[in-house]
Amino acid sequence: MYFNKYPFSQNFQFASGYEPKAHFQFAGETRPVEVNTCRPGIFRLTVRGASWDENYSQAELNPEAVEDGQPYQLEITPEGAIHLSNTDGQTLLQSLPQRTFGKCGTASMFRFCHQQEYRYYGAGSKVTGFEHTGLRTKFWNTDVFADFPLEQIVAGRPDPYYVSVPYLIIQTPAGWVGLLYNNPQATFLSIAARLKIESFTQVCTGDEDAILIGAESGQPDLFILAAPTLAALTRQFQQMVGTTPRPPLWALGYQQSRWGYRSVSQLQALREDFEQHDIPVDGLWLDIDYMDGFRVFTADPAENPDFAEEVMALSKAGHPVVPIIDPGVKMDPDYDVYQTGHAQNAFCKNPEGTEFVGLVWPGLTVFPDFSREEVRQWWADQAETFARQGFVGAWLDMNDPAAGKSNPYDMRFGADGEHPHETYHNQYALGMARATREGFERAHPEKRIFLLTRSNFLSGGKYAAVWTGDNVANFHYLRMMIPTCLNLSLSGIPFNGADVGGFDGDTCPELLRAWFKAAFLTPFFRNHSVLNSIKQEPWAFDQKTLEICRAFIRLRYLLMPYLYQQFIAQQEWGDAIMRPLFYDFNSSDELDLSYVDDAFMVGPSILHAPCLSEDETKRRIPLPAGQDWYQPFEDEWTTGGSPLQYTENAETSGVFFREGSIIPLRQDEPSANATDLLHVNFLIVGRPGTEREFSYHYTADDGDSLSYQDGVISTMDIHVRISEKRIEVEWAQPIDRYGKIVPAFSFVGAFDEIRVNGASVEAGENDFSKLWQHTMKGVRGTPSPTPFCGASV
Repeated sequence: MYFNKYPFSQNFQFASGYEPKAHFQFAGETRPVEVNTCRPGIFRLTVRGASWDENYSQAELNPEAVEDGQPYQLEITPEGAIHLSNTDGQTLLQSLPQRTFGKCGTASMFRFCHQQEYRYYGAGSKVTGFEHTGLRTKFWNTDVFADFPLEQIVAGRPDPYYVSVPYLIIQTPAGWVGLLYNNPQATFLSIAARLKIESFTQVCTGDEDAILIGAESGQPDLFILAAPTLAALTRQFQQMVGTTPRPPLWALGYQQSRWGYRSVSQLQALREDFEQHDIPVDGLWLDIDYMDGFRVFTADPAENPDFAEEVMALSKAGHPVVPIIDPGVKMDPDYDVYQTGHAQNAFCKNPEGTEFVGLVWPGLTVFPDFSREEVRQWWADQAETFARQGFVGAWLDMNDPAAGKSNPYDMRFGADGEHPHETYHNQYALGMARATREGFERAHPEKRIFLLTRSNFLSGGKYAAVWTGDNVANFHYLRMMIPTCLNLSLSGIPFNGADVGGFDGDTCPELLRAWFKAAFLTPFFRNHSVLNSIKQEPWAFDQKTLEICRAFIRLRYLLMPYLYQQFIAQQEWGDAIMRPLFYDFNSSDELDLSYVDDAFMVGPSILHAPCLSEDETKRRIPLPAGQDWYQPFEDEWTTGGSPLQYTENAETSGVFFREGSIIPLRQDEPSANATDLLHVNFLIVGRPGTEREFSYHYTADDGDSLSYQDGVISTMDIHVRISEKRIEVEWAQPIDRYGKIVPAFSFVGAFDEIRVNGASVEAGENDFSKLWQHTMKGVRGTPSPTPFCGASV
């Protein structure tokens, strides 16, 4: 499939000139080009002509054209060079005259100048590392375990991967730039790449000083974004592609899955195991074995005789059942889903005009043509009927699309198969997610729906979260989890995470413990493993592993109100949830944050730097400058600005709370999964002996319904003043349509005087430290420490 072959710039003819608002000029022909100024900081260049007059992209973008208020200037010179600058005249991005836009048959390419100071991020789902200088990559959704040799998967970095988002983020000395190629066909990037002949002899091509972004076919449609900071660029991009809808609260909790869970009765027994071990859990997941002969939207009647009743019972008990849904439909004339789909001409065609047939779990399999609205409606009808059995979430897999040993290029789209495979390959999963979400929302019009998908495309984050695909139970994949998740977060898919413990192969106690510790604050938190592998539920190994897994799951539930606030900020503003350190902080002379790929921020207040290598207990933690940091595991303060040498033991990890933060916590014992967002313990992260003020805005809703869209929320505003050993907290509740928020307050320092809304509160011991340790060690029945300033204040 030539995954390691890319269009070569030497074969492209580049435009020799540009006629303003009209054409790129080539020898003997011109190509019409539209240049549009969109919302502030966004420009769009669309080239037409020949095979480029139709853009097959179904990404839902909202660039919002404006006429004024543009803080950046994009100029295309008569020689065809592009120059992007800010209001101060500083250059952010530029290209060379007569070397900006090129064509080679149906292929297209934009070429920009690379500078040594530039740093590169984003590009969606890649396991090629965090910072992308030197990267050559293609965007083509793959079924990794079917498309690459196992040796490359286990120990290497297979590329391309499951998700295609052709979006490059560039850090320049004058600000931040984003390049988005809105093209669903096979797109590519080359970023200051140095090439070798047959992997031996390096050759100078000129591309080592260039940024290339283009496509093998399809309309050239380039968005250029600019912003002063990464946070501003991310909000701008996220609002253009669509923010992630506020998820149900249960989707933020711990999820348990395994290929091999065959029935809902097994999930019920699993729930009892979690209760026995005092471990909270939310979603319980079913892989393909629950189906009747792998027929989608069915259940095996022998294994699940009372399927709907059992699903609803678990859901009412607070544990939604999440079934896997594959797009492939068994080619069985006695199967009603195939019957109705066949009758409605819903399936993709092959070049001979008959139904394209693949070879996946059901055997001979056909595939819905999600490029067509009428087919998406047909699929939504099937999904609605299925969801009415009690499902409020689903897991969309094999939607790359995976066709097994059948050549996917023979899968064509359109009612008559008129569109070649590459026009919709990368957005196949996007169409499936849109249709599935519509069906589930019809079935539960008052509830929030959660979907998880393996593959996705540009703007797909508004329909489904993404997990990083079928990884392997080894430390290499644990190490790659953070950079992969960070780049997904910056590429418009903030709700993401990896299979904890590793999917393929056998995990071990050391790896499972390390993975739970590293992933307990990632946006999506699911333990999942392959059929016939060693079991990896938290209690599957020794007592030590059980205690550590339980502790970090409980810590996640303790922090659930804080995590939920980050998803609210994502929906409202477009902020990344899991983000690199330089999202919130600048590098200093002592500490360059540009390459930090083994630590991350969760929202603006929590930094996590776990140990990620086998037998690693000591590591260097890059604590940003100009900031004090509190270590909850050690109950100590440290000052940022230089690397901290940190020693981790079996029960700790490199977690740091930012001084000047307010972190909402659960008030009750986090041994059960239900979180009450009205009863909150606000942790004031203020260091005694300082002089400062800071504020916080908190929002609560029911965490399940859509009533928040009608304003059924409650909010609280908190303001803190610290003066040496005195701390004053003032709070007000401007909105209480969901109910009264009952606050409690905890502190991480010993203050001589504490006042809350003017009332003096007796100072005591550091209750938060006790609470943190109790969460780590506590079991059912042990009383939790009471925070300062309870409900009576």
